[in-house]
Amino acid sequence: MQIENAASRFTGKSQAYASARPGYPPELAEKLRECGAAGAEAADIGAGTGLFTRLLLGLGCTVCAVEPNDEMRAQAQRELGAIPGFSCRKGTAEDTGLPDGSVSLVTAAQSFHWFSAAAFRRECLRILRPGGAALLVWNARVEEAPVMRSLSSVFRRFCPQFAGFMGGDFTRTEADIRLFFGGEPERWVFPHPLHYTEDAFLRRCYSSSYSLREGEEGFDRYTDSLRAVFAAHAKDGVLLLPNETTAYWGRPGEASQ
Repeated sequence: MQIENAASRFTGKSQAYASARPGYPPELAEKLRECGAAGAEAADIGAGTGLFTRLLLGLGCTVCAVEPNDEMRAQAQRELGAIPGFSCRKGTAEDTGLPDGSVSLVTAAQSFHWFSAAAFRRECLRILRPGGAALLVWNARVEEAPVMRSLSSVFRRFCPQFAGFMGGDFTRTEADIRLFFGGEPERWVFPHPLHYTEDAFLRRCYSSSYSLREGEEGFDRYTDSLRAVFAAHAKDGVLLLPNETTAYWGRPGEASQ
């Protein structure tokens, strides 16, 4: 699925997304420093509200956040517009609108699974300078955890677009990752457990592309079921969602076979 087809699914969710979606662990930022990414001219593709863009800015990068959804992009501008080195533009993974050879780093955090892998690879090779690199990142919830099984049950009951976490078929995404890199890239995994109050947990659920929106049929019963999941699994008013951050690093089309 290409990101332009996904863009409308996040309309009306930018504030929940910005306030309740998790950031990324410091170990990932340190790994990028080790790889020489600090200070790079970067393009963050499918940047959403700029959660990963913020990490790159913290590394001293100059970052253009490319995002097709007007509402999400406006939220990123509000969140990050005052930070030196930040800019944003409307564009897609397959057509960023950036000049040829304009960046040394391309990133896609929580977004590559919406892209056409082959078209994104061509676009990256166009906008990357010689020797440039790409990074694909996901925060992935640990699905076998009891709380995640309970949460999945609620989504399957109330959300017609829910096909499983990570779209329900990460095997396909892994094949696209190999296609994008032309082989097996470096793979990094960092534990990144997430802690939520009830309000933040609800906003996190509402931010998902498949989530019901307020006003849609069944929304109140959906919310009550989410609250029941929180009550059953939280301790002292805080819910732990087991999570891992997984990243793939390499040159598009030039990873080792």
